[in-house]
Amino acid sequence: MSWLLEALEALGAGQQLLMGAMLLMGALYVLKFVKIGKIIGDSISSMAGYGIVLLVAGGLLIAFGWVDPNVSAMTSQLSTAVDALWSVVGEWVVEQTLGRLNEVVAA
Repeated sequence: MSWLLEALEALGAGQQLLMGAMLLMGALYVLKFVKIGKIIGDSISSMAGYGIVLLVAGGLLIAFGWVDPNVSAMTSQLSTAVDALWSVVGEWVVEQTLGRLNEVVAA
C-alpha cells in the first residue's frame, strides 16, 4: 500500500486525497476479510449440520438394535489410527521443528 501512497504523493495529491485513498483501501480489505469469514462460517455450519445428522442416525441405529457398537474394538482402531497418523505426520513435524531450532541456535 505504500507504493500507492508514494504514487499519489508524487502526483502532488493533497492530504485529503491521500487519507481518502487509505480509507478506501482499508474498506476493501475489511470487505475481503468479511467475505473470507463468511466462507469459513458457512463451511463450519455445514460441517456441524452433517455431524448432527450423523450423530442422530448413529443414535437411532444403535437404539433400534441394528448396530451393536463394540467399544473396545472402536478404541483399539482409534488407537491404531492415531499411531499411524503420528508415525507419518508427527515425526516429520518434530524433525522439521528440531531442524529449524538447530538453524536458529547455529546462527
